[in-house]
Amino acid sequence: SFRSRFRMSVRNPLRLLNLAGKSLLTNEALAISALEHLPIELFPPLFMEAFYGRHRKTLKALVQAWPFVRLPLGGLMQTPHVVTLQAVLEGLDVLLTQKDRPR
Repeated sequence: SFRSRFRMSVRNPLRLLNLAGKSLLTNEALAISALEHLPIELFPPLFMEAFYGRHRKTLKALVQAWPFVRLPLGGLMQTPHVVTLQAVLEGLDVLLTQKDRPR
């Protein structure tokens, strides 16, 4: 039916973003170098893929290049990925020490 096809097409953009993020994370150096050219919509799904895939270097670089005012970490604090969470905090530490960023 039209409704089921419409629902499916509404979900596809998110799925495509997730697939793009997974593909980009296969080459961590490429992912890090591409951050300044990525569309803003790709940051949240790429962040989640990097976090759960334990791509620590990419995660740290993502946090430093985060284009949004907020980085919601509350739900991630419950996860057992302590080393991965540490990479996020290291990225935040670098971000906070940079003088040209809003606070």
